[in-house]
Amino acid sequence: MRTKTFFLVLALVLSSTASPVWAQQGKSITLSMLAGYKEDVLRASLPEFEKKTGIKVVVDASPFGDLYKKQLLSLSTGGRYDVLFMDEPWIAPLSEFLLPLNERMKSLDLADFVPTTVASGAFQGTQYAVPVDPNVQLLVYRKDLFEQKGLKPPATWDELVAAAKAFHDPSKQQYGIAITASSDIQTALYMLLAIWSYGGELVDNGRGSLNSAAGKKGGEVFLELLKFTPPNVKSYNFADVNKAIQLGQAAMAIQWASGARPMEDKTRSSVAGKLGYTLVPKAVRQTPMRGVWTIAVAKNSANQDAAWQFATWLSGKEFGQAAVKFPSATSAIHSPRFSVLKDAGTKATLPYADTLLASLQITKERPRLREYADIQENLRVTAGKLTAGELTLEAALKEIDAGTNRILGK
Repeated sequence: MRTKTFFLVLALVLSSTASPVWAQQGKSITLSMLAGYKEDVLRASLPEFEKKTGIKVVVDASPFGDLYKKQLLSLSTGGRYDVLFMDEPWIAPLSEFLLPLNERMKSLDLADFVPTTVASGAFQGTQYAVPVDPNVQLLVYRKDLFEQKGLKPPATWDELVAAAKAFHDPSKQQYGIAITASSDIQTALYMLLAIWSYGGELVDNGRGSLNSAAGKKGGEVFLELLKFTPPNVKSYNFADVNKAIQLGQAAMAIQWASGARPMEDKTRSSVAGKLGYTLVPKAVRQTPMRGVWTIAVAKNSANQDAAWQFATWLSGKEFGQAAVKFPSATSAIHSPRFSVLKDAGTKATLPYADTLLASLQITKERPRLREYADIQENLRVTAGKLTAGELTLEAALKEIDAGTNRILGK
């Protein structure tokens, strides 16, 4: 009788939807990962996950410019990825290929996650991804230089422009602020941040709406800031903004929080310990841009349970605390959890932890539309034409709206 009972229980366990942990031993999953940025901390931590779970993680890393296209191609053709490291704007356009996670999310301590980070993985009421890296834009400034001039860190865009002008001295290779003015996506997002602050929207009521009074004002402020940047910003990308700060060339920068970790690495930064961090400037509203990196499971994966186990580990406290300690060379991964961000050890290691958390509380998301990837690409291309001098601001805003409307079928 006892033997029959044992086998009945075993059969019930094996037939359950989620396989037990020991059933994942010897499994192999393939991860689509961002190359270079954030890759170092992930690879350094993988052996611990593989040892703990017996799950082998095969990493296929791609540059940022190629990652979305590769993920779209793989997911739409039934490709080889089991789990995908995704920028949050990609959730909506790729949602039809992703595994809904609403039920699985109930197993997590959701109260420990900053709410805006959880929202980053949702689309139309369904959770498709778990937050991993709660990225948001911060204003970085040289505390020592501001103290020398008796200035407070700028709180408004007008104050930011004034401070950039005050510190700008090309004869000494000292520049007011580091941002990008290239065809890189960061340029478009800097301009969009300024426009948001003045009340403008990229899409409003289903139509492109940058060509407005708010759009023009934000665009003018963005272009004004470019007068106080290093001379080669027309070729800048994310890493170049960091370098300008690390080398002591720029007094300020607007940068994603993940870029702040390398700025505080004394082996890479001549200004480590001299930097202050505050919220991005305010105009009619304060709108730090959200850019959470998430982890999603492919709907057609044959290894969904192993992939979910990896996703929960990557978004967990253990990995979050390890990432805090890791001296990432390019772009750090932080944690979406209150328990990690508020930890005394985290604050001692990351002097911007409080600002990161405060920014996440008020952060603004980009439009959650299936068409957003194409809308953002149109924004990137046109912003690049603007900073290259090929278009006036008014012409650029009209062109962005026209492209947005075309993509939305308006």
